[in-house]
Amino acid sequence: MRKTLVLLLLISCLLLIGCKETKQFTHNYKFYGEGTHWKATLHFIGKGITPSHYDERKKDFVLEYKGDYTDISHSIVNYSYKASGGSERGSESSPGTTYIRTNEEGTGGDIQRKDEIIKVIVKWDGKEETIPMKIQNDK
Repeated sequence: MRKTLVLLLLISCLLLIGCKETKQFTHNYKFYGEGTHWKATLHFIGKGITPSHYDERKKDFVLEYKGDYTDISHSIVNYSYKASGGSERGSESSPGTTYIRTNEEGTGGDIQRKDEIIKVIVKWDGKEETIPMKIQNDK
């Protein structure tokens, strides 16, 4: 009986040592930058349990023209950015408003570094502007 009790205690201890506690993390980052003609915001939310990638992620990107809409009403606006948490590129022909907004949700994905400067490149009417976005919050 005593040997059985010791064996059960030993097995219990080995099981406890072998089980690693997984702790879920959430990153809620908002990046913002402003240039001469455009301003950009990237809101990124990622959740996961491993430090190398997200299990769930959401992205909301807004690119806004700072001038009058008539300045870009007949323009083709091309934009792109590359970040550690993903990249995006797009084109809007006659945008319809002074801003372009995209949303994305998904599973999996690379970790977004909060100390990163994300460069948004905007091209329209033969002009080009690069907007550096820096983190505004870190939750």
